[in-house]
Amino acid sequence: MKGRYEDENLNWIPLLIGFVFLLPFFLQFATYSYKYYLFVLNMAGIYIILTVGLDLLSGYTGLISLGHAAFLAIGAYTSAILVDQAGIPFFLSLIISPLIAGLFGFVIGFPALRITGMYLGLTTMGFGFIVKRLIISLREWTHGAGGLDVSSPVLFGYTIKSDWDNYYLIFTCVIIAVVLGRRLAKSKIGRAFMAIRDSEQAAEASGINLAKYKMLAFFISGLFAGFAGVLFAHTNHFISTDHFDMLLSIYFIIMVLVGGAGSIYGAVLGTLFIVLLDNLYVPMMEDWIHSFLNTNAGDIQLLIFGLIMFLFIIFQPMGLYGMWLKVRIYWKIFPFNPRKRFT
Repeated sequence: MKGRYEDENLNWIPLLIGFVFLLPFFLQFATYSYKYYLFVLNMAGIYIILTVGLDLLSGYTGLISLGHAAFLAIGAYTSAILVDQAGIPFFLSLIISPLIAGLFGFVIGFPALRITGMYLGLTTMGFGFIVKRLIISLREWTHGAGGLDVSSPVLFGYTIKSDWDNYYLIFTCVIIAVVLGRRLAKSKIGRAFMAIRDSEQAAEASGINLAKYKMLAFFISGLFAGFAGVLFAHTNHFISTDHFDMLLSIYFIIMVLVGGAGSIYGAVLGTLFIVLLDNLYVPMMEDWIHSFLNTNAGDIQLLIFGLIMFLFIIFQPMGLYGMWLKVRIYWKIFPFNPRKRFT
């Protein structure tokens, strides 16, 4: 049964989708640097796909992962090898590469059957190191630490080269990923995930197979990350081990926490907030902060992200989407809000 405030007006979704597809035209007329903004939005879209899957794992199931950069790398390198070296069409790579990343996630799900919390996080972090070493060792296909050039994607005979074309490919995939994420979260699978997150003992007593759903959560999350990896490789046209370090996995966790763990829309909001902050606002703040602290750009970035996490965890643990829900509920019961004081 729905709660009092769980009814959701979906009439705004077609308008939002229309805005997303018209945004490049607005940027073209509004600024001369629209190509850079399109590139930033493309990166945000790719990361949204990954964080939707990460939120299903960490936000809905309560399983910590510090190795999602590794799943991104698996999808990216698998697609690059399949398309450029094996000659497989890009469309098939969009199916095969995520499945391979999902299978890796399924394997990593085995430790989750016995360990949780910090220990599971350390295990997934170790998986990231293993994948990085494998990429370097398999230099015959991956070119090792030197990196790998990746071709432009070709769909139905059309080569997608520009950031403009990539934008429509990526955000079409983003819409599909968000819809699938929402459907999963509202399904029997999503309810089982949330039951495991809230109490494993109660979930097991209710007849939920913990092993099945934990491993399914890792498989689905790896699937989303692998799909994002395919788009990452063919959008950047070059990938190396430097793109998939440990900090990137932490970056993804920050996106989920800032947006609001346990909410698909929160993953979208958190990713947009962090990517836009990192690429648009942090560079503008660097000179000002540097004059006070005398630190380099990398330290400033870590300082800002650390401060953001601290503030959100202390003052707004429900994230950006939680803030929106509070505002929506406030106005829904206005003027009978108990916090309202009349004079």
